[in-house]
Amino acid sequence: MMYAVESYLEAARDAGLLRTVSGLPVVAGDSTDPLSDARHLLVEYADPGLLSDSGTAPSLWQALLAGHPGASVVVVRAGAQVRLPRPWHRELTYVRLPADADVPVDPAGPRVTPAEEEHRPLLADWLVRAILHAAREQGRPADPGAATAEADALLDTPSRHSLLVWEHGVPVGHATVIGRAWDEISARSHMELVDVLVEPDADASAGRAALVAAVARLARTARTPLVGHVVHGRDGNGDRVVESLCAQGWTVDHRYWRARTEDLAVTLKGAGQA
Repeated sequence: MMYAVESYLEAARDAGLLRTVSGLPVVAGDSTDPLSDARHLLVEYADPGLLSDSGTAPSLWQALLAGHPGASVVVVRAGAQVRLPRPWHRELTYVRLPADADVPVDPAGPRVTPAEEEHRPLLADWLVRAILHAAREQGRPADPGAATAEADALLDTPSRHSLLVWEHGVPVGHATVIGRAWDEISARSHMELVDVLVEPDADASAGRAALVAAVARLARTARTPLVGHVVHGRDGNGDRVVESLCAQGWTVDHRYWRARTEDLAVTLKGAGQA
């Protein structure tokens, strides 16, 4: 793992994205939200010592704000054990299921089948709805046209697989995965579960369970871990979903935290750091 991080940092240095704060490495760069075109600062890596030490974290935020004055939001990737104080809030939690995990299948559960090309419009509609719903939950603006483009890009990914769950002979939900995904920081491959959605008027609980079990079987057959993400909205339901998944054998891999730059500036000023 340490070698993987060192290789990642070397590549970031070559790309001009590596800097040091308090003598520790940080990889950060400007990013554009594809749903709103808002300019963000993405901190893809910060040395754990910067995030876990309250004495050095303000220096990190101060340096980042000074170096990227046009960013409206800062998004930071952090390890599973990191807890950032206000004004930070969790945006996404990535969870991992081991390659050898045995997910029970309910033999009386709903039928799950691979999606066919004829189902693409249905899959696209579900993905767009999921993308827009996640943005609303987080209070982020989202352009429907951009959401459609993002859904199409996902469906066009070469290793994409989609499964359908059925009720009364009709597909009522899907699970879509990227079969060959790669995490540059950890240098690990995995199968990524990008979306699970079941129509609200269907048996959503049974449908989701059947889809997740089917996806887990795909990952186990491919002998690769399964990674999914949980969106954290303003209602706190994301935390409950993560707790439920961990009780079923998943583990938290990493998180993305989000803060508005103006809120960070106020916090730093109040702490005498700006």
